[in-house]
Amino acid sequence: MNQTRQNDHYFAGLSLRMENILIIKTGAAGDVVRTTSLLNVLQGNIYWITSVANTWLLPDDMPGLTILAPQQAPAMLKNISFDLIVSLEENRECAAMAVEYTSRELAGVYLSGDQMVYTHNAAHWFDMSRISRYGLQRANRLKAENVYSYQECIFKMTGKSFTGEPYRIYSNRNIAQKDGLTGIEKRSGNMWPDKQWWGYDQLVQKLGEEGRPVKVFEQRHHIREYLDDIAACAHVVSGDSLAMHVAMAYNKTCTAIFNCTSPQEIYDYGLLRKVVSPLLNNYYYASTYDKEVIESIPLKDVYDTIPL
Repeated sequence: MNQTRQNDHYFAGLSLRMENILIIKTGAAGDVVRTTSLLNVLQGNIYWITSVANTWLLPDDMPGLTILAPQQAPAMLKNISFDLIVSLEENRECAAMAVEYTSRELAGVYLSGDQMVYTHNAAHWFDMSRISRYGLQRANRLKAENVYSYQECIFKMTGKSFTGEPYRIYSNRNIAQKDGLTGIEKRSGNMWPDKQWWGYDQLVQKLGEEGRPVKVFEQRHHIREYLDDIAACAHVVSGDSLAMHVAMAYNKTCTAIFNCTSPQEIYDYGLLRKVVSPLLNNYYYASTYDKEVIESIPLKDVYDTIPL
């Protein structure tokens, strides 16, 4: 083989090599779902470290995707050299993992000495976070002023442009949508008590009086049973929550109530109707229970978003 052919063979081998990419995003569940939009644009062998509970949210039919719980990662990844690590979790365990493995490029949070810090290419997102270099007060102000969606921010970290790429999650193809069924998620997590809304029971009653079918979501034995419940609905009403993200992943219209979190960050995919509290700015990312904001949105404002 002459030198020219040797060089051709060498560069062809380089072009055929699959990149190794690691995503570190363990929770919350809704944040894991919205991060799956990256799976449309990252090419190669993708490894995703997430919590055991959230492994069931991710697609099980995507070639090249390996899903790992944190305790599985050391044994599975120790001999892999990564082209890119995307580290999106603001906790010490995950930040330590981001620098535990060899990588050509890192985007996001990592542990430096005893401090959680973040890379320059991720500053546009984490400057608005709990670990902001500017402190929490300015971070919240930046978050209130932000006009970019979460997807736009995380795509930018990886050098990509977000153009409406959808979520990619587990889907049970045996579940049929029931015409006109409205799913209601009344629950909210402990972190943001102000995500609650006073009017869910009244909304269920009003829809029932009109003969319109309603399903109030309840605790299920397995997260995929919960996903199936959402898949059976034609429209979903909730706070800024997992139910909202799953509904959009399944291409369903939905209504979300924003009392204390950023509506700008949520890309609507042409499916989401946002109902924003007039008191949002007073309770922006408040971690307390505040009756005033929970009761600030009238029943009619939510009811009017539900398709007939």
